[in-house]
Amino acid sequence: MNVLFLTQARKVSDQQSYHESMLHAQNKGLIGKYHNIPFYGFTEAYGWQALWDEVVKVCKRDEMDIVFFQFFHGTTIESASQCVNSLRKLPVKPMIAISCGDLYSRRYRQPPAVFVEFSILADVTFLTSMGAFADYLARQGARRLMFMPHAFSNTVFNMPKDPVEPHDAEFDVVMVASRQRGLNPFKYMSRASWKRQKMVDTLYKRFGRRFAVFGHGWKNHPAWQGPIPFNEQDAAFRRGRVVVDGRPPFPQTYYASDRPFYIAGSGVPLVQHYTPRFEKIFKENNHAYYIYRDEDVCSVCDKVLSMDQSELWHSVQETLQLVAERHTVDNRVEHIIDVCRQVRNKEAEMTDAELCANIDLPYFLPDVDLNEERSYAMVNWI
Repeated sequence: MNVLFLTQARKVSDQQSYHESMLHAQNKGLIGKYHNIPFYGFTEAYGWQALWDEVVKVCKRDEMDIVFFQFFHGTTIESASQCVNSLRKLPVKPMIAISCGDLYSRRYRQPPAVFVEFSILADVTFLTSMGAFADYLARQGARRLMFMPHAFSNTVFNMPKDPVEPHDAEFDVVMVASRQRGLNPFKYMSRASWKRQKMVDTLYKRFGRRFAVFGHGWKNHPAWQGPIPFNEQDAAFRRGRVVVDGRPPFPQTYYASDRPFYIAGSGVPLVQHYTPRFEKIFKENNHAYYIYRDEDVCSVCDKVLSMDQSELWHSVQETLQLVAERHTVDNRVEHIIDVCRQVRNKEAEMTDAELCANIDLPYFLPDVDLNEERSYAMVNWI
């Protein structure tokens, strides 16, 4: 399978983990020819029409089987319909996939119209959240909508062999999260920022100097430890006995940002806000400790801090193993390639229901009923 990968980046190194994982897949023989275009950098230099022309040229020259547009939901992106139409006319017609890595909802935050249009044109759309967002896209005409969660970047971060020892931690509770202030209290980001502020204040009131928050927007807060470079987040996580993930702006089926995977892969206990069905990925009270109500954040942290240390150590060790086996960027890239391969090579006599049943969902826990989960993780396939 020859792959053209359009990276959400200005230069390849901006998405180095996905690029490295594509190269790993190539070394394994999962893909043949591979070409990477950082689409933001390309369009800033040459414009969108030049990008569409380049995509068609590369696909024609290298007989690409898959064109994957990564996280193609920026507000400055222009319509790709002309490009897709040209690709459909090539002698070797590539399978077209698009992905979304952000949180959207028809009610709270509508996706960009260009992304919706592209999702309708694509052969497969990979989403980091499903539920109302996927249902909305399906109503617009998009088919083969598939859950594809974020992952741990083993290119950016070093996964430890063993959990962090509690006596090595500087703080009891750590949070890495930025605060974005908004002027309109009715906007979802303004409400989310206010709730995040309240949570940080609540944690500081309970834990005092044993609580630390890293990130932008907290200047003068007594718990603030300063901003942290992206590639040093794991070091900040390991300064705490427990790490609390920041509250998402609103709940959506399966949604979690990349940070819970970074925390889980850093060897420290993860406390995160519950989103529907995420326990199918991280088992409750084993791989993650869920907050169901904002006011429960301190009691959940206290529960984890008071656990038998041997029991907690083993749970974190199991979490490290789970992330290493199922939740790295390598895992995601190989799964994307496998899904695209199966869609492209679908036999004429194979029904859509059979195709759907044949596709694995390797990010779910081993004991999850995949037949049940497909109805949530794969929308509008049949």
